[in-house]
Amino acid sequence: MMFRSKSLFILALASCLLLSQQAWGHATVSPKQSTQDSYQRLSFGVSHGCEGSPTLEVVVELPESVMGAKPMPKPGWTVETEVRPLSVPYTLHGKEIKQDVRVIRWRGKLIDAHYDEFVIMSKLWNKTGPIYIPVAQVCEKGRMDWNQLPDGSGARLNFPAPVLELMPGEHKH
Repeated sequence: MMFRSKSLFILALASCLLLSQQAWGHATVSPKQSTQDSYQRLSFGVSHGCEGSPTLEVVVELPESVMGAKPMPKPGWTVETEVRPLSVPYTLHGKEIKQDVRVIRWRGKLIDAHYDEFVIMSKLWNKTGPIYIPVAQVCEKGRMDWNQLPDGSGARLNFPAPVLELMPGEHKH
């Protein structure tokens, strides 16, 4: 009986450690909140590689609610953007925008023991609520896709997409 209790304890402890490592390692966006219809600097944090393997590429997939995104260059990394057609055009500075940056890729090397941030400047849409921004890490061995969205059940997500909450802003006349 003692052996079984000890085995269950070890199994429970190992499960807690595994879950805490997954929770600690999420890709993040900062700030966590912003104002609707504003310009915002968004920083995506990467806290580890893929099971010890260095991160070689960080890919941010922007929803249409993040507009006119411009990535910040990083020393030692290359940066590329993909422009795609929009399902709903928007107007910026009096000009109709029908296509926009939807994917930003930084390529370089971030060892597992280091943390880094990948930054963009963008305009945020004029509605309130959450904006989910998927981030992928491509590593020397493997990859981690931080792209899971809540389904309303309250279930814990293993690889949640970073989320930015848009709050009400001042009304413009």
